[in-house]
Amino acid sequence: MSDDDKKTELAAFQAALAAEHAAVYGYGVVGGRVDDRRRSEAKAAYDAHRARRDALAREVRDLGGRPVAASA
Repeated sequence: MSDDDKKTELAAFQAALAAEHAAVYGYGVVGGRVDDRRRSEAKAAYDAHRARRDALAREVRDLGGRPVAASA
């Protein structure tokens, strides 16, 4: 894999990681506002996004990058 390919792959992982940070934040907000009927669904989605976020952070580190932090 060329250096340009690695940079492109790293940028894609970073973008996906940033999106997962946003999703985790969003489900954190939603989780506190949904009724009991939807709470387990929101919790499952929250957990899934956290797992994807963590996996993407590992991928970024494996490629030699520093995982992008969540936006404020």
